[in-house]
Amino acid sequence: MHPGGEALILRRSGRDISPEIEGPPHRHSENARRWMEQYYIGELDRDSTDEDTGTLRQRKKIPESTTEEEETSAINKCSKVDEETDLVDWRKPLAWQVGYLGEKYDTWVHQPVDRPIRLFENDFFEANTKTSWYMVPIVWMPVVIFLSWYCYTLLAQERTRLFITSDYSILVHKYSFPFIFMFGMFLWSFIEYCIHRFVFHMRPPAHNYYLIMLHFLLHGQHHKSPFDGSRLVFPPSLAAIVIAAFYLILRQMLPEGLGTSLFVGGLCGYVVYDMIHYYLHYGSPRKGSYLYGLKAYHVKHHFEHQRAGFGITTTFWDYPFNTVIPEQTF
Repeated sequence: MHPGGEALILRRSGRDISPEIEGPPHRHSENARRWMEQYYIGELDRDSTDEDTGTLRQRKKIPESTTEEEETSAINKCSKVDEETDLVDWRKPLAWQVGYLGEKYDTWVHQPVDRPIRLFENDFFEANTKTSWYMVPIVWMPVVIFLSWYCYTLLAQERTRLFITSDYSILVHKYSFPFIFMFGMFLWSFIEYCIHRFVFHMRPPAHNYYLIMLHFLLHGQHHKSPFDGSRLVFPPSLAAIVIAAFYLILRQMLPEGLGTSLFVGGLCGYVVYDMIHYYLHYGSPRKGSYLYGLKAYHVKHHFEHQRAGFGITTTFWDYPFNTVIPEQTF
């Protein structure tokens, strides 16, 4: 889960990491420090440190009078819920609770935790909110392949024309399909940015119970528990509604061959987006690679800059809309 990769954690095993927390190269946010509290095990017995050999510091020994139950309770201290700070009862479904948070919702939802979320009491509804990452390519890539073949054969008939005026039109040639496809993927990156910024990160009115609940179901739950692997991609059944709407709009606006070619490029862009999004949370990209930069950028969005850094597959659109996550200075 660590943005810089697990190697950075393992190399520092048994060492005081206070300097690394302050940076450079990265000053950890308040959310990152709060996140660490979930993994509390015990206090270090600094008197037992062997400074000459650099051996690991040992945990304070638990008094012999401590029962096994009390020891387990101390180790799992991070699992306890303080209702005064968490504001919700984690033992119950959260979908019906978050609406009552009102003005506290925005702050609460952007303080991430490492614990699973249950949205609904009903097992059927709960199961339909979870999706394995591989379901996205399994469902949508056959559609992409079929529509790509269909569009190419349709354009090969040389009957698809784009009318500029009533008297002037341009023939859409079959060899233009790859370029239209790529343009569709580029358009998706813009749609992805807009949905993420203006829909997923809308600020629901504090007095509106249902808008708060809707926001939590759409995206808030992902920010509250960003490493819930079952909710990192969209369920195909829900995604199909939005995808069908985009298809119908393009079919109304453009000739069939052109509109469907743009659509299939956008659909492929969506699949790439969902796969990259999952990888940014659970993958370990090589340092210095494009995905390594995206992972660090996206985790900053989750932990520190929730009102910036809306690009997932690319940071391109953050620049013209002035939502780039600023670089830290020391």
